[in-house]
Amino acid sequence: MNYLYASTHLGCEKLLENELIFLGAKNIHITKGGVYYEAENLLLYKSLMWSRVASRIFICIKKFIIQSTNDLYINTYKINWNKILFLDKTFFIKFKGNNNIIRNSSFGALTIKDAIVNQFYEKYSKRPNINLAKPDIRIQAILINNTINLMLDLSGSSLNERGYIKSNNNISPLKENLSAAIVLSSSWKKNIPLIDPICGSGTLLIEAAMIYSDRAPGLKRKQWGFQSWKGYNKCLWNLVSNEANKKFDISIQECKKNLFIGCDYRNKIIEEAKENAFNANVLDIIQFKISDLNNLKNLCKLHKVGTLLSNLSCEERCNTESTLVGVYIQMGYIFKQYFKNWKISIFTSSEFLSKFLQINEYKKLFFQNGSLNCFLKKYEISSEECKNNDEEYQNRLKKNIQKLKKWNDFHKIECFRVYDRDIPNYNIVVDVYKKWLVIQEYQAPKTINAYHSYERLCNAIYSTKRILSIPINNIVFKIRKKQKYQFQYQKLFNSNKFFMIKEYNVKLLINLIDYLDTGLFLEHRLVRNLIKTMSYNKDFLNLFSYTGSASVYAGLGGAKTTTTIDISNTYIQWSIKNMAINNLKGKQHYFIQSNCLEWIRSNYQTFDLIFLNPPTFSNSKKMKKVFELKKDYLNLLSSLKKNLRRNGYIIFSSSTNNFKINFNEIKKIQLYVKDITNLVQSKDFLNKKYYSWLIQHI
Repeated sequence: MNYLYASTHLGCEKLLENELIFLGAKNIHITKGGVYYEAENLLLYKSLMWSRVASRIFICIKKFIIQSTNDLYINTYKINWNKILFLDKTFFIKFKGNNNIIRNSSFGALTIKDAIVNQFYEKYSKRPNINLAKPDIRIQAILINNTINLMLDLSGSSLNERGYIKSNNNISPLKENLSAAIVLSSSWKKNIPLIDPICGSGTLLIEAAMIYSDRAPGLKRKQWGFQSWKGYNKCLWNLVSNEANKKFDISIQECKKNLFIGCDYRNKIIEEAKENAFNANVLDIIQFKISDLNNLKNLCKLHKVGTLLSNLSCEERCNTESTLVGVYIQMGYIFKQYFKNWKISIFTSSEFLSKFLQINEYKKLFFQNGSLNCFLKKYEISSEECKNNDEEYQNRLKKNIQKLKKWNDFHKIECFRVYDRDIPNYNIVVDVYKKWLVIQEYQAPKTINAYHSYERLCNAIYSTKRILSIPINNIVFKIRKKQKYQFQYQKLFNSNKFFMIKEYNVKLLINLIDYLDTGLFLEHRLVRNLIKTMSYNKDFLNLFSYTGSASVYAGLGGAKTTTTIDISNTYIQWSIKNMAINNLKGKQHYFIQSNCLEWIRSNYQTFDLIFLNPPTFSNSKKMKKVFELKKDYLNLLSSLKKNLRRNGYIIFSSSTNNFKINFNEIKKIQLYVKDITNLVQSKDFLNKKYYSWLIQHI
């Protein structure tokens, strides 16, 4: 009788136990991340051939307690390694764990290695070689407290390597044995249709098809760890292998066609999925279609009931949550509308995103996928109709679009605001950037029912997408939390995806994903245009410049020089790019990374036109003092006065709520102020005041 240990992903232990019981294993003991069991030689090979969820299977060599490093060496040396290893085969020791005796896993592995090679050398005057990359035999040592468990890895490479995914393919981050565990834990049952709407490399469907057709997961593997083990029984292995082949040959003939359907909108990915299924010998029972989510409704007509299963953790790894909200919402709507009475299982790493499906979850199972904590969430679609109760929002959105249409067509505006918290229950802002939507929700207070809040939000996003005909993958969702004095534009992600848009024929780069703001304040557009008309043959200064869009307008307006100053190097580099795409290059355009307040205090250079758009509040680490606009604007203007030429102008702007300047106090510092707020108030920002003043010397 052999004592074996099968390792697996966290969350798969019970599935592995059931699998081993079915195969005939005895005296099973579940641990975290694996299962111990007893098996005769035949079952040993069967478990290697048939286990769908095990990562590796080990045969236990010896278990002993150590009180010193010498105990580790002596107990290892006492094992008759000549009955386990061939002298001409290479091996490798993997040591896991540490305590106050073995404080370093490398030292533990080295001690075991020394004991093994010394034993061989004393018997044969030769020793087996170590191979760190591709050893013939792997020995695993696990140290828990003071107990060492020495085991021989019978698998060789991990059992998830079924042999059907080739190395040159776009390998899914979801391993094959975890895919099998997800299929086995899902709502799918044999002879029931299974659709994966975002199938990627097809792993879930292939594993399901292998289960359905009784194809053993080990059939395709050519190399095993046990083949270099002295206890290897080739006759028994051939028996197990031949039986598995016969079982599959019979079963595949009885399999129904069209039960497994995989969809993906990317042609290359579908071709790879087909190749993987072909390699696994199950392509005949899987249909792969180039299709997006919108075409899912055509598939459900073939079957009244079935299961939808998809791994969205891969999409979550490759994209940001902000860009996937729309995908989840659309999936939820399509599922509810066209797949009534179907069962749904979604593998996800995001609790946040799964809420946007807006389907009642009845079960949640935990799995660990590498370093990601993931969940298999199970849903059931009731026969009730899917209702979208947001007529009030839809009507307001359509009304806004109609009001802006003539203005938009006349000015050829590509980026504009189409909804700005017009209705209390829909506390969102919707901005259009060409063929993209940025939807921002102002976080609801805790007193608001979270479920109803999500429901309204999902309805609004879906309706916006439909009314504006924006592709679902082109929706970016962001949450704005109420934070006092929030100004610094902290980086949220690192996609580095920039898009070029046009505003009054001015080219500008935006980034919709990486920051809370996009790199372009749409409400400033008329101020920018005013700068363009005022800048001809002028020396222009842009303070707190952000991404330098005002400098671009000044440059295109014929400014003699432009000076762009911001504390952030990121935004200075962004400004340089914005200028470059408009062919504004040369020594007359200056870019300075500096604290604007300190620059003003220490610099006496003068300008004809100054654009001043300071933050509401700033306490950057690069600043010596905290700046608060409502308290400090007078000191700021007083300091800046020396940089303004006698006939020059300051355009002073701010989006700070309820910000008012004291005209009398400004007059005391010998400056004249004219309120131009209404002049530069854009038609799509009537709900949001963008205050602007024109300032000059008295």
